[in-house]
Amino acid sequence: MKYEFLKHWRVVRYLIKQQYNLSQEELELLLFLYSEGRFTKDDFKWYSAIVPWNPKRFKKLMDDGWIKKWGSNYKKRRAVYCLTHKGKVMCARVYRLMLGEEDFPMSERNPISSPKKYMEWRYKRAMEDINKKG
Repeated sequence: MKYEFLKHWRVVRYLIKQQYNLSQEELELLLFLYSEGRFTKDDFKWYSAIVPWNPKRFKKLMDDGWIKKWGSNYKKRRAVYCLTHKGKVMCARVYRLMLGEEDFPMSERNPISSPKKYMEWRYKRAMEDINKKG
């Protein structure tokens, strides 16, 4: 098969959500915005329309340091936003993990390096197996 980079999406998603304290909807929204570059609130609302409704999501992402105001669109006088450095680094990391360009961390950088729950143990084991297969 030619394309297999989504093969480990579930494991990557689990790690990123745990490591950055994000919901699945927030992660998916940030990945969408990453590909947009600069965006307006209308762009944000367009994607937000297909995830569960949360009117405070934009403010939360700004307050948590994922989104920042970039400037304004002078013709329409609307604010323009972009991902912060933190947001861009996280999204780029998702892609590196998905493409196998980066190994899953097995140190304290991994929030499940010392699993406390059965599912954490299972995900840690999956990450170790993926790293071995390279």
